[in-house]
Amino acid sequence: MGNQKFCSECGYKFEKEYKFCPECGTKVSGKHSEKNKRNAGSPAKQDSVSGSKNLSPKAISGIIIGGIVVIALIILTSGVMDSPKISVPVNQTQVQNDVSSGVNLNNMQEINALEEKIKNNPNDYKSLLELAHLKNDSGLYDAAILNYKTYLVKYPENADARVDMGVCYFNLKDYTNAIREMETALKYVPNHQIAHLNLGIVNLAAGNIAKSKEWLQKAYDINPTNEVGQKAENLLKNH
Repeated sequence: MGNQKFCSECGYKFEKEYKFCPECGTKVSGKHSEKNKRNAGSPAKQDSVSGSKNLSPKAISGIIIGGIVVIALIILTSGVMDSPKISVPVNQTQVQNDVSSGVNLNNMQEINALEEKIKNNPNDYKSLLELAHLKNDSGLYDAAILNYKTYLVKYPENADARVDMGVCYFNLKDYTNAIREMETALKYVPNHQIAHLNLGIVNLAAGNIAKSKEWLQKAYDINPTNEVGQKAENLLKNH
């Protein structure tokens, strides 16, 4: 052992008279550590700590910024940061009113037929209400309101028709009349759940947050298990 030494770089054992390591070519310093003796003949391992020390501050900053961007993209695509949206009031003729803002001309033939039928029989209030609903669903809100008003002169206690007329006002952004008609409907049917839900939605759109929460809570309390109650609960949580 006295005539041998170890390379300080790779740990290779060689004769003492060598001035350069025969294995890696490193200049021999004349000193060797116990660490090199212990590592002689062992498989080489990547020093992860020393590798990270070689990264420049710019590179480290790039890694951190890249990680933040990835996390932000994950959050956005998962919907965590999505803004809540104001729902459309529920139309009594269908549990959820999915009417678009544009006019649906596909129903014009049926609308024309109903108008002709009512023209020939002005006392056909059933067809008049059907016509009002069809115009409402078709986006013809002003025309639908006229038909609802004519019908409600004869049947003012029909809360469903009054709520639907309120939906027409909402779609025209006339929140004052929408609220008035829906509150009037409750005078005839105090536990009208859809009227309560719609009053919560209309007041929310009008910026009456506290009032909106009151109506939504009442809608939920009437029946928390059905679709209307669950929608009220979701709106309370989201807004």
